[in-house]
Amino acid sequence: MNRFKGILLIWGALILLPFIWLILIGVSGQWTYPHILPSELRLSHIGQILLSDSQLKPALLNSLLIGCLATSLTMLVTIPTAKVFAFQQILPVRGLQVLIYLPLILPAVAVMTATQISFIQLRLTGTFLGIILVHVYFLLPYSLQIMMQMYRQIGTGYELSGKTLGATNWQIWRSITYPLVKPGLISASSLVFIISMSQYLPTFFIGGGKIVTLPMILLPYAQSGRMQIASVYSLLFIAASLIGVSVINYVLSLSHDERSRKDGA
Repeated sequence: MNRFKGILLIWGALILLPFIWLILIGVSGQWTYPHILPSELRLSHIGQILLSDSQLKPALLNSLLIGCLATSLTMLVTIPTAKVFAFQQILPVRGLQVLIYLPLILPAVAVMTATQISFIQLRLTGTFLGIILVHVYFLLPYSLQIMMQMYRQIGTGYELSGKTLGATNWQIWRSITYPLVKPGLISASSLVFIISMSQYLPTFFIGGGKIVTLPMILLPYAQSGRMQIASVYSLLFIAASLIGVSVINYVLSLSHDERSRKDGA
């Protein structure tokens, strides 16, 4: 038990220390060598940093919009595809894994270069649709893996029982399948939303600089050594991601609870 507490403490420290470091950098008014901690804390400059950048508000809204739409489209593709993949008998397990992870195995720069050429011909560069489609391409491996595992856990017995009792496909999904896969659906949606929010290279290539997101204004500050501004934007990025994940959890949970109350009534 003591060993478990020690491991848990170390794990918690590894997770929290970077976050605490970001906060310290963001609120530090004066932090000079060789001090381990800031000698002065100041919050007033945070508002100045956030209000001085005219690109911040559009970038935040673009990130949330692209994240929500990419997550929705990814899950719409994932739900039926994962069910087919989970119970298919054609491909071996290793072959299926390679197929699923192919978007992550292939070099991202090569994929984005080829995609950009195709999207230029289709007039999708510099558009929200183009960015969302390329995000979905990179998000599918994560959502498919989670949902395939959920479908394998619940099996097909419950759905077959519903069909035997005369339920329609929609009734089976609403009353049987969805409540069983909801934990995996929430986990997959939350994960792909965070990954979509974090995408830099696909957004940069396909957006062509016309559509700006939070990572696109955050990374230049970090690369140029302006760590205080980068930390403030990083904290804003974390807050926006947590709000988005909370909304996803609330919507997915609320939708089933409302249906249950209606059915009970």
